[in-house]
Amino acid sequence: MSYKDTNIRRSYAFGISLICLFAVGCGGSVSSVTVYPASGLLTVNGEPATGAIIGLHPVNGDFDERGTRPAGKVDADGRFTFSCYDIDDGAPSGEYIVAIYWPQYPGRDDPGADRMGGKYADPKSSELRITISEGENTLKPIVLENVKVLKGS
Repeated sequence: MSYKDTNIRRSYAFGISLICLFAVGCGGSVSSVTVYPASGLLTVNGEPATGAIIGLHPVNGDFDERGTRPAGKVDADGRFTFSCYDIDDGAPSGEYIVAIYWPQYPGRDDPGADRMGGKYADPKSSELRITISEGENTLKPIVLENVKVLKGS
């Protein structure tokens, strides 16, 4: 198996994990943490990353301790809103590592590989950071340039 095949498989596995994370929200038996509305814009090479899934990973602590798994899905205009316990309710305050999975075929049973080759999909290697503050959060746009993008639908 080539390095490229291994990378695509890892990206695919991580993407499926993010999709599951987005589908179930924060859930679980941990009591609710206060969340604050948070929305933003994601573009890749000047275009909206329609269908991309953005997951937030706390810089300090983990999901089990905080009981949170905020995520958002990018719409046709490049906009996203984070959800945690309810749709579009926001995310807890704090600093986060941003992980982005942009499926080749959003909405299909087999969404395909990450269109950005996994470059931003792994929170261990992503250099993207955001901070959620108490109150309403309109985040600085996430603008990714000069990214090699796989063709999608």
